[in-house]
Amino acid sequence: MVNEVCKSKICLVNEKLAEYHCPRYEELPKIDLYMDQLIAILDQYLAPFQIPGEESPITAAMVNNYVKQKVIIPPKNKKYSRKHLMYLIVVGVLKNVLSISDIAALINMQIGLFSLGKSFNFFAIELENVLNVTFGTRDFAEANSVRERSPLSKLIRSALLSFANKVYVKQNIYFSKEEEN
Repeated sequence: MVNEVCKSKICLVNEKLAEYHCPRYEELPKIDLYMDQLIAILDQYLAPFQIPGEESPITAAMVNNYVKQKVIIPPKNKKYSRKHLMYLIVVGVLKNVLSISDIAALINMQIGLFSLGKSFNFFAIELENVLNVTFGTRDFAEANSVRERSPLSKLIRSALLSFANKVYVKQNIYFSKEEEN
């Protein structure tokens, strides 16, 4: 729903990000993917966070590097599974604010407590919540309201808030400059 008061590009981008939907485990493709398919799907999920003209959030070279660094497991027969896709969505978001080793540690901590699907769904819900707060209400008390407050959930939420705020600042600066021209 477009805000009648503000129809500028900044407002439209902010509104789009406030309403972002991160796929849940059940919504991800069930079939294995080749690299080009994997990158196309990742671009689709991560494109809203990208400043126009910047490099894709995840490239084939990056995926190969994450395999070498053992952040993700190697593909089977050059095909990537739903598990790869989940890991790469998390990496694609958090690499903006954390090192790859810190991201791997957070992932391992979360999947040490919960199944991969449950862990990813928690991440997806929290990402949507912090984007809604950052780009929508700007009421940061909502980001820590009645949801789970374990030390690990606070870590993940904090990383996602850092990400959302960085995207907020970069997007607003970019589109402010664009509107000036």
